[in-house]
Amino acid sequence: MGKEEIPSAVVFDEIDIWLEIASKSLFRGLSANAEQLYEEIRKTRERLKQNISELQDAEPIEDVPTPIAKIGLPSRDKMVKHLYSVTEKMLIPTQTDYKTVLSFYRVTTPSIIEFAFAFGKSKSSKNLYYVRSLFPDEIKEVLADLKRLNALLNQLIAPIKGKESRIMNLERVPEIVREIKNLKSGIEKEKEKVRGQEEECSALEKRILREEERLSAIEEREEWVRFKELETELAASEKELNALESAARELFSPINKALSLLKKQDETGRHTLAPEERRALASILSSPIRALGDEDGVRDFLLAMKKIIEEGDFILKERKRDETLKWIKHLLNANTENTEFSFASIKEKRAGLESRIEETKSTLSNLTVLKDRTEVERGIISDKGQLAQLQERTDRSKRHIISLQEKVAEKERVLLEALESVAGKKIEVVQKQKQKQKQKQK
Repeated sequence: MGKEEIPSAVVFDEIDIWLEIASKSLFRGLSANAEQLYEEIRKTRERLKQNISELQDAEPIEDVPTPIAKIGLPSRDKMVKHLYSVTEKMLIPTQTDYKTVLSFYRVTTPSIIEFAFAFGKSKSSKNLYYVRSLFPDEIKEVLADLKRLNALLNQLIAPIKGKESRIMNLERVPEIVREIKNLKSGIEKEKEKVRGQEEECSALEKRILREEERLSAIEEREEWVRFKELETELAASEKELNALESAARELFSPINKALSLLKKQDETGRHTLAPEERRALASILSSPIRALGDEDGVRDFLLAMKKIIEEGDFILKERKRDETLKWIKHLLNANTENTEFSFASIKEKRAGLESRIEETKSTLSNLTVLKDRTEVERGIISDKGQLAQLQERTDRSKRHIISLQEKVAEKERVLLEALESVAGKKIEVVQKQKQKQKQKQK
């Protein structure tokens, strides 16, 4: 096959040239053989046409039984029609490469085989017998032409016989090459996408860095320092107010049970409180510190409650009754002594703390530094979110590139196997750049 004539190395982008060389080497002499046989086939076809025409116009021999003539004549017409169809399908090509030869053989041979089945080896072979009985000389010529055509077609395909696997690989290679090129094109597009994504990531990272520097500058401003101080003051005041509220609740906790019982008895009508006393009771139970805003009302309520308990109509166990009265007296005395737990003192402290808290919040709301800082922070958060999404897309693209590269490697392996099957020896596929480097080294 002239393996030495088939190059052992081939540039990927020039595989089509390599295939031409390999094809010529594999099918040496095919062209000259095909040209000669094409002419023979053409002559035989023309002779067949002439013989078909003679068969069509021929008169049957004499003394043939009527039944044979009755079947033979229609069969002759059917045979003629079929034979003309065979000659019309026999389009002799001008090119002599293996693909053209193989295609011509595959198209033409079935027509002849079809005729053989229709008028020879099939169940209807008696038709051929009847036609031969009527037109023996004409049928003999036609069958000889067909036999000659079949022999010529076999001679035409002879140089290709036994090389089916190589032919199959010759025909596979261009499609494999196209698939590899498509995959490589996809890789380049994906790499271009990755480059664009990485540029966007870099721009976002720089913008985030600038915004973080801007945030640091805001936090170094005197206005921000003042803002943090006010926030600390606000937290301290709110903590102090909470502690005062807790102290107010603790102040009334020893008599909570009696207060709840009195509320229930007022609701059931056992004891009827005055409207102002009812309001004071509800206020103490819900928020003692707010109830102390009306210190006189609370004091009057406690005196009224003390009287109810002392009169004995209030349902309390003796021990609990004494403890409740004792604590009510303690509250009234503490209030008159103007201690830190007096109603007036707690009321004053609460008013002062609430005023301070309100003033601090007002001052904070007038400072624009928080708005500036919030906008910068929001921008940083948004940019970091975009960056995370972009990095995830970039990672997906990189994984896709790896997947495509693996497919390319597998296709290149298949390509190499096909080329080596065609050449019958080891083949090296190189890229153009690599080939140029090898030539320089030589």
